Amino acid sequence: MKLTLVVLCCILQTIAAKYIDSEQILFPPQSPSNRIVGGVDAEDGAAPFQCSLQVNKRHNCGCAIVSEKWVVTAAHCVAGQSAKNLEIYVGSNDLKNGGTSYKVEKIIAHEQYNKPAYAYDIAVVRVQGSITFSDKVKTIEYSSEEVPDGAVLQLTGWGTLQVGGASPQLLQIIKLNAVQTERCKEIYGSSAPVHDSHICTLTKVGEGACHGDSGGPLVNSNKLIGIVNWGTPCARGKPDAYAKVAFLFDWIKNNTASN
Repeated sequence: MKLTLVVLCCILQTIAAKYIDSEQILFPPQSPSNRIVGGVDAEDGAAPFQCSLQVNKRHNCGCAIVSEKWVVTAAHCVAGQSAKNLEIYVGSNDLKNGGTSYKVEKIIAHEQYNKPAYAYDIAVVRVQGSITFSDKVKTIEYSSEEVPDGAVLQLTGWGTLQVGGASPQLLQIIKLNAVQTERCKEIYGSSAPVHDSHICTLTKVGEGACHGDSGGPLVNSNKLIGIVNWGTPCARGKPDAYAKVAFLFDWIKNNTASN
């Protein structure tokens, strides 16, 4: 039986409490929409693969277009959700103007999501009909290649400026540095559940992901290499964790190709 969002959120918060102290709380996956901290307004058309996963027509999480039928997001963004309540908004950096919405036909979350805690946090969502492409609506290739530690990556999203802050209307963009899985594990030690299915980023205090950027695309050389999962909210100088696309490449390919 599927857990409701409220119940799942409480369970995850309980799990997180085992790993972290009161000064380092992982932002709950089911938190309200959030914004990149330390970013700037993205130029028009800068991320044509970016989409907004909306619940009852309100931005809930980010997503990335990988084909005319499929987008990729985080599993926690669709946990407990019904396809009939979801829409995919594409084609505009402005959440209130200029975009096109597609109803959702099917949701597939990774079968090992949250086993162990926060691991395999990825899902694919199929739209009804087909996404119409343009200069502002394009797919992004997802990569099976590992990203070098320290590589400069691009993150986009509609998250909050700070914990508890308001969500922006315009898409935000920021450059971040890759922290490979093993180094991210070393940084966090036993204080957070970094898994082999994660890759991390870190630059400095005041720059990073925040609540609601969840599900959004982390990009290297115009290829999708990560999906926002969790972090120490927000931009406090600890790494943010993303679903590692290289680790999950075959799962994405198989589930989008066979459905």
